[in-house]
Amino acid sequence: MPMSTVPEPAAPPALPARAIRRRGLSAVGLALVPVVFTAAASATAQLTGADAVRTALLIAAGAGVSSVVGLLVMAASPDRVRDHGLRLPRRMPVIGTATIVITVAVAVGTQGVGVAPRLAAASALLAVAVAVDEEVWFRGIVLAVLRAIGMRTAVIGSATLFGILHLAQLASGQDGAASALQVAFAALFGLVAAELAVVTGSILPAVAWHAAWDLANSVGDAGSPMALAGIGVACAVMATAAVALWRPAVGGPPGSPART
Repeated sequence: MPMSTVPEPAAPPALPARAIRRRGLSAVGLALVPVVFTAAASATAQLTGADAVRTALLIAAGAGVSSVVGLLVMAASPDRVRDHGLRLPRRMPVIGTATIVITVAVAVGTQGVGVAPRLAAASALLAVAVAVDEEVWFRGIVLAVLRAIGMRTAVIGSATLFGILHLAQLASGQDGAASALQVAFAALFGLVAAELAVVTGSILPAVAWHAAWDLANSVGDAGSPMALAGIGVACAVMATAAVALWRPAVGGPPGSPART
């Protein structure tokens, strides 16, 4: 008597090309939202001649409004808000925790702390506001929009958009090598943060990491040669983490079919 076999579950149907293009364009448009809010707040600070503290507070306010808009977008989507990562992490991989601790420690160790307490407090508020804002949009909304195309596309696509939208570093007045290093850091950060969001089911680890990194950079000397060397070390650490987290995040090594 022939043995019965359990049929393999059918793979989810591929999206038509038009739907893929629509989701791709939606992801690009959504990724621009936090940039528009923070750019508007920054322009307001410049036009009003705000000092450093007031500038930080204005940009934090812009990021806060952007975050609220993002939460409303999540609430209006067919998915549950928790499916966008607004939940406690289900588990945190050791490599993820180590990457967060090492990169932030390297930033603090190579940049130090050199601002007045009043500016440090405003910088802390700004770091948290921007971290929440960008993680809600990039790892919460953009990642979810691209996930229907495939998990690999979602992870790489959201990281690519995050890196591209940090190209303003190239016009920051730093030399080309320093600016390119900052953009590389943003892209690698986006990749590892997206992987962590998928593996843990939560954007909260990325929010904490993002805020800690931004705060370390805002209260220290981020443009010194020692600080740039620290960013290079952080990039190496994140590249290692990205490779280690790839299989748990997308379900296979690079080149294999991606998890959907």
